[in-house]
Amino acid sequence: MQELIGRIVMASGLSPEKAQKGLGILLNLIQTQGNRNKVQELFDRLPGAADLARVQGGDGAGRSGGLLGMLAGGMMGGPLAAISKLSAAGLSMDQIKALNTTALDYAKERAGAPLVKEVAGSIPGLSGYV
Repeated sequence: MQELIGRIVMASGLSPEKAQKGLGILLNLIQTQGNRNKVQELFDRLPGAADLARVQGGDGAGRSGGLLGMLAGGMMGGPLAAISKLSAAGLSMDQIKALNTTALDYAKERAGAPLVKEVAGSIPGLSGYV
């Protein structure tokens, strides 16, 4: 994950700490909202992804509900909660876009574009980055 964090720092101008936190939030979104079998396959190809997702992890806004999940009928609750968490962590919308694009490009390199497209396509709001 350190190589990816370095790429995010270069692409976004974030500090390494903010890049790591932002990446963890994104990975947690993928872990909680994506197709479970495909997410497991993806994370198997991205050593450290599951740990970072857990460390920066959820606040109850994942599959099981949470306020935003309930308000959005579960469909967009995860992505909206992730954007809120990223903003609260001090990331601008441009930095969030750079984080998403850089992370998904890295995942395509490591796990292959078809798997990444399948995982991202299962998450409303994330498929536009693939």
